[in-house]
Amino acid sequence: MADVTLLNTAFDSFTKASRSLEACYGALQKRIETLTEELRDKNARLIEALREAERNKDYLDAVLCSMEEAIIVLDQREKITMMNKSAAGLLGLSGEKAKAAAGGDFSGLPMSISENGAGLVLEASGRKYNVIVSDSPVVDSNGAPRGRVIQIKDVTAMRQMETLHERNKRLISLGEMAAKIVHEIRNPLCSIELFASMLERDVQEKEQKELAGGISAGIHSLNNILTNMLFFARPQKAVMTRVNLRQISDEVMWLLSPFMESRGVRTQKRYAGDLEVRGDGELLKQTIMNLAINAAQAMAGGGAIEVCLREEGGCAVLDIRDEGPGIEPENIEKIFDPFFSTKEKGSGLGLAIASKIMQAHGGSVRVSSEPGKGSTFSMYFDLADKTAS
Repeated sequence: MADVTLLNTAFDSFTKASRSLEACYGALQKRIETLTEELRDKNARLIEALREAERNKDYLDAVLCSMEEAIIVLDQREKITMMNKSAAGLLGLSGEKAKAAAGGDFSGLPMSISENGAGLVLEASGRKYNVIVSDSPVVDSNGAPRGRVIQIKDVTAMRQMETLHERNKRLISLGEMAAKIVHEIRNPLCSIELFASMLERDVQEKEQKELAGGISAGIHSLNNILTNMLFFARPQKAVMTRVNLRQISDEVMWLLSPFMESRGVRTQKRYAGDLEVRGDGELLKQTIMNLAINAAQAMAGGGAIEVCLREEGGCAVLDIRDEGPGIEPENIEKIFDPFFSTKEKGSGLGLAIASKIMQAHGGSVRVSSEPGKGSTFSMYFDLADKTAS
């Protein structure tokens, strides 16, 4: 009987323990379900956060790639971690070369930056650019350095526009002054020329007649100089028609061929098709002739002149390139000023007149030169509308 009692007691204890264990298991199961639900929510939030971070990264990459400025991001070891399209384009890197540059050393990029009188100059892929460079450190939330961001802005076009604007201001002022001077000189000059011609006609002795003729010749030379000054001073009224640049360039170089041969100058031509512009053919011939004669005169011992016709950024461009000594950097901006000349007998009006003519055509004359390697004068035009007459 005692054994039965003990057995019942043990069974009751087991039943109670089982119930307690069952209750604990139920509570544990509910806890697991709660934790599973919390984990699911956290995983969902984490996935969404990762997606948001990826979207932000894609957006940041899109912004950086869309910027006109060149952006290069470096880590603490000066390794390139990111380079946008503008940077790759500025450095002449494309396709696999651009990909290969990522992760490489910044010092290994094919570029050099130097300083000249006007600011910084970047040289890459055989081209030079006026640039503004900024170098900013990258730090984390605790202020610890992570690397740096280099931003390079190409301001070549802006510098060219500033230079052209300053040149135009000088030309306008000097043109007004030249017109007044010519007016004041021509009045007495006409009287002197009249009296000199009368004297030459009336005198009988050969020596005196020659002296009078010399006076007339000198006055005629002065009159030509004054005519050039007026041509520079007065706004050009171009008669605009459709002009084939290749055709007028060929005509000018044919007219100049005896002059070129006498100076031992060879002419080479490279034409990218027949480009047409709206312009005054005669004025443009004079401009091309002035530039070609300057190029030939720059090569005292002979050489080659290359005439190139090409398209660039929606413009027709005529280049006249010589193998002369080049132009010193301090003279580059002066050569278009009236009366500035490095030649002993130069009037200094040829390039000023060429610049005025190009202004009348809504274009410009630009020069690039390197001392010891020659110069290139480029005439920039808007291409003619094919539907215009």
